[in-house]
Amino acid sequence: MEKNTHSLNWLALGAELIDCLRSKGNHRLTRYDAFVWMMEHIQKGVAVRDADGVVINTAPYSASYKRLAEDWNWERHTVQSFIEELTALSVITSKRQGNVYVFFIGKKSYKQLVL
Repeated sequence: MEKNTHSLNWLALGAELIDCLRSKGNHRLTRYDAFVWMMEHIQKGVAVRDADGVVINTAPYSASYKRLAEDWNWERHTVQSFIEELTALSVITSKRQGNVYVFFIGKKSYKQLVL
């Protein structure tokens, strides 16, 4: 079998393919699953509701590394390393606010990631 010496530089995935590639079930997320999960949460944000439950605004997504570790079924230090890798690649940015981090899609990658 011939070894592939070419690397993939860019790839766009549609919603159906992303869903197909996701791990199924309620277990530890793969790095791919965690990445897609994070992109979905950052893109969607958090709905801010008034006293009647009507959405009045959307706040940026925020979470602690501990919370992400619980959601992804990872160790906290693994979450931190993964987030630091995504930040170093300028895929996302984060800003610490107390015990949580507020996450944003990286300015340079926004047009490339969210089509």
